[in-house]
Amino acid sequence: MLIGSCRKVKRSFQVFTKRPLDEQQKNSFNPDDIINCLKKYPKALVKYLEHLVIDKRLQKEEYHTHLAVLYLEEVLLQRASASGKGAEATETQAKLRRLLQKSDLYRVHFLLERLQGAGLPMESAILHGKLGEHEKALHILVHELQDFAAAEDYCLWCSEGRDPPHRQQLFHTLLAIYLHAGPTAHELAVAAVDLLNRHATEFDAAQVLQMLPDTWSVQLLCPFLMGAMRDSIHARRTMQVALGLARSENLIYTYDKMKLKGSSIQLSDKKLCQICQNPFCEPVFVRYPNGGLVHTHCAASRHTNPSSSSPGTRT
Repeated sequence: MLIGSCRKVKRSFQVFTKRPLDEQQKNSFNPDDIINCLKKYPKALVKYLEHLVIDKRLQKEEYHTHLAVLYLEEVLLQRASASGKGAEATETQAKLRRLLQKSDLYRVHFLLERLQGAGLPMESAILHGKLGEHEKALHILVHELQDFAAAEDYCLWCSEGRDPPHRQQLFHTLLAIYLHAGPTAHELAVAAVDLLNRHATEFDAAQVLQMLPDTWSVQLLCPFLMGAMRDSIHARRTMQVALGLARSENLIYTYDKMKLKGSSIQLSDKKLCQICQNPFCEPVFVRYPNGGLVHTHCAASRHTNPSSSSPGTRT
């Protein structure tokens, strides 16, 4: 038997984790075999899966799902046990939440089923977010947990690395949830005002003004309106600078083009085509940047230019 007693678990675990994975595979100890051997020792199994998922960053769905399930089982066990230590439960729960947020490899629907009736709304919200069900997730955070800071953090987390419209949509969804409770929900109204005043740049001011109750005063939303105005002015000035630069580039291009067209070229019998060395019978030719003149048919048929790598201006 590979592991004979609990005293040998830690030593055996270190043997597995200290060796590189390629060396383990050479010795016929692949991770799946080690996981099977450690099933009788949950703590060692958790540490080994953490080694694979977090330290080695193995991109395998089974390992990520297995680790999440073990975290969840430990959290539920500690919550159900009267003698369970709160600090340990908090640490394990923090590990579970961090894994659910950072990893994209575990089976989301499977874990959602395991969470039903478990009394873990924060974890459920994270999983709904992974499925793109942002309204469900925010509803849990706002109405079940009443954790408005977590709802704002959720919008920032789910929009990390995404385009600005996606983040704006999340914040608008959160605002709509706050306002949907009606004018009597004072606590949610305060949360909505705080959300607008703290994250003014994340909202479309025109849409927000249409969503807000008519009873709200301008003074209440002064920070939001000031931030929206600053953002609007900044966007307009940025656009003006971009337009000015585009006009300048266009003027430079137009000047260079007129300069080229305005320069006169005298064509006489002494002028010869640089390719075929024959005189020009017609006043139609191609002029290269180096000043060389060639027949139009010579320019079309040639493959390389002995003096210039690119053709010039046709006149």
